[in-house]
Amino acid sequence: MKPALFIRNFIETHEGKLSLDPDDTGNWFYEKGRPAVLVGSKFGVTGAALAKFRGVKRITPGQMRDLTIEEAVNVGLKLYYDEPDIDLLPWNQVTASIMDMLWGAGPGQGAKLMQRMIGVNPDGNIGQLTAAAYDQFLKAHGLEKAAVMWAEVRNAFYERIIASRPTNAKYRRGWRNRTASFLPGTTWWKSWGARA
Repeated sequence: MKPALFIRNFIETHEGKLSLDPDDTGNWFYEKGRPAVLVGSKFGVTGAALAKFRGVKRITPGQMRDLTIEEAVNVGLKLYYDEPDIDLLPWNQVTASIMDMLWGAGPGQGAKLMQRMIGVNPDGNIGQLTAAAYDQFLKAHGLEKAAVMWAEVRNAFYERIIASRPTNAKYRRGWRNRTASFLPGTTWWKSWGARA
C-alpha cells in the first residue's frame, strides 16, 4: 500500500468531514497578534496544516469548508510523509501507523514518540541515525511485536494528554480504536500487500 493510498484510506476510515468542535484544539487557527478563530478541521486537516501547505498566513472557515479530499491527501504526503522524512524508514505497517500518529499529534511530537521507543535522542527529526536505529529495532523485535509496542506508545500518549486536558477524554475511544485498527490480525494488516 503506497503512502498516498494509505493516507486516503485513513482519512476515509478515521476522519470526519468538517468538524467545528470547540474542544478540539486543532479546530482553532492561531495567528500571532490576533484572537484565535474557530475554522474547524476537515478530513483531519487543521487550519495550521492547510496554511502551511498552501504557504499562506491564515485560513478562513470558508477555505476549510471547501477543502477537497484530494488536497487533504496532498497535505498528508507533503507535511506528514515527505517533510518529516518518513521515506527514510522502511515502508511497512508499523511505519504507516507512525505516519498516522504524525498526522494526529504533529510531525515533531509523533517522531519524538517513535524515537523514544527505539532508544534514540528524541529530537523530533527523522534522519539517518533514527532510520538506522528504527531498522535495527524492527529486526530485533519483528514487525508484529513492533506494531504492538508502537500501539502501547500511542495509547500512553493519549492517556497523558487526557490527564492534562480532561475534555479530551471524549476522544479516548476513537483514538484507541484508531490505534487498534493498525495492529496485526486486523483486516487492514492482512490486506497490506494486496493493495497497490
